[in-house]
Amino acid sequence: MTEEFQLALLQVAKAMDGLATAFERRVTELRAIGESEEQIREAVKAIQAVKDSGAIYLTWANHYAKQVSGQEGADDLAEDGPLDGE
Repeated sequence: MTEEFQLALLQVAKAMDGLATAFERRVTELRAIGESEEQIREAVKAIQAVKDSGAIYLTWANHYAKQVSGQEGADDLAEDGPLDGE
């Protein structure tokens, strides 16, 4: 995979981590202001959905970046983590 793809994927991964952190801070704020447990549960579900969808996105983006870079083994998603086997 090219350095450009690696850098772009890393930037996306960091942005997704930042988004998850912002959601987690919001859950902490909701608890602090006494929001309902239902509201907090929904926010926690949202965090998990964002993390899961981000991981799926990064896995496929990594796969296709390898594929268009001519890297062998690009078809085996089972061995690839979001960023080169992480």
